Amino acid sequence: MEESASSTKKMPFPPRLPVFNNSRYYLVIQFWIASAVVVMLVHWRFGMSVIAFCSSLVCASVSAAAAFAYLRFVDFQVRDRYKQRLADYQQQLSKYESYQLCRLQLNHKETEQYNSLLQERSKLFNISLRENIQQPASQSKGGVQQGVSEKQFFIYLCRYFSGFYDFCMGGEFPIPGTSFRYTADFILVHKPTGLAIDIEIDEPYEGRTGKPHHCVDRDKDNQRNQFFLERNWVVIRFSELQVVKYPDSCCKAIARIIAQITGDYRGLVQFGNVADLLPHKQWTVKEAIYMAKTKFRNSYL
Repeated sequence: MEESASSTKKMPFPPRLPVFNNSRYYLVIQFWIASAVVVMLVHWRFGMSVIAFCSSLVCASVSAAAAFAYLRFVDFQVRDRYKQRLADYQQQLSKYESYQLCRLQLNHKETEQYNSLLQERSKLFNISLRENIQQPASQSKGGVQQGVSEKQFFIYLCRYFSGFYDFCMGGEFPIPGTSFRYTADFILVHKPTGLAIDIEIDEPYEGRTGKPHHCVDRDKDNQRNQFFLERNWVVIRFSELQVVKYPDSCCKAIARIIAQITGDYRGLVQFGNVADLLPHKQWTVKEAIYMAKTKFRNSYL
């Protein structure tokens, strides 16, 4: 009992994502091609019977196939072990969050003391301090249109984050050396620590033009993310489909990130019966063009 209680107090770390080296498969193919060429050269130079020649090619092919199958078997084993470690991590994380929530529910009368503790923790780790975070130059004045999904999701942000948070829709940040500005979809600030979060909703293509948008094989979003990270902001991106179909789970994901960074688990209390947000694979330019042609956004908007 003592070991399980102590392990619950320590925040678990996610398992490292396995790296699969596809070059090994190409190496097997190259060796097979090389062995086939050698057999052909020997046959051409010294002469071989048809049986010996075919047997040599078959042996080379069987060896390559066996090596290929072995590599696939090893990769499947690594993937299965990773899935098991990921399941264990999620279970440990759930226990850790339950422990933190129970502790907070038992000590809900010590809110002010808890807030000061969070501020001290922020100073200790040099995170989430207002004076270290670049504030927006101005509120967005309507230069960027807010879509239906943004307006609907803002209602959920108001519902879940009206206690210990400041939040607004939009906010403009000048880009140094240019006349352009980045506009945040939503700004959420954790008041006890000053942790500032830029929340973005990514759609696969523009509604009016059908042009691909927020694609994984374009660097535009990475540059924008880097801009905010360098100014001590946290960036959280959701797909448009996620915020439309699972807005409660999106808000739970935000609360979990805040808890993991600041140690403030009060925001997670209200999400006890809300399912975890399922991941949504980011699309490529080719996939976005296909989604625009098939009007994919109409399936959930």
